[in-house]
Amino acid sequence: MMEKLIELQNRIYNQNLELGWHDKPRPFNTFKCLFNSELSEAMEGLRKDLMDDHLPHYPMFYVELGDFVIRVFDYLGSIGFEHDYFVSIVAKNDSEIDCLSFLSDCVTDAGRSRPNEGKFLFAAAVSAISFAECRGVNIIQIINEKIEYNKHRADHKRENRAKTGGKKF
Repeated sequence: MMEKLIELQNRIYNQNLELGWHDKPRPFNTFKCLFNSELSEAMEGLRKDLMDDHLPHYPMFYVELGDFVIRVFDYLGSIGFEHDYFVSIVAKNDSEIDCLSFLSDCVTDAGRSRPNEGKFLFAAAVSAISFAECRGVNIIQIINEKIEYNKHRADHKRENRAKTGGKKF
């Protein structure tokens, strides 16, 4: 599993590098806000019991949880973080809200522990994956589908991001 997570992290980071998401340096606090935005979107999907708008065959909660992992792995790739351990802290009987709260705490702890933020963020990513898998959701499959989807999104192209109203980060 560890080897596959490193491969996934590298694939996410390299794709985002190729697509220009790392053309301009982004400070950690930008990533931190992006991590939290994915958790907020997961909460909204859970709150409204929505299916995802990009991958409509999956619940929004799990796609956004996958987006959180994508964001974390992109950041970890950008700082050259290498996983040397494997830990999941979210318990099997935790609720979705417990999971989101824990992941939010990990992001907060990462901000407080800089420059050692990688261990908290990696624990959060692994916990998100484990949480979904404990519920029979193949989140790695969701992540892979979202990575492929993101490759071809018009709003992810450099020229569209540079336009007024485009995704800046």
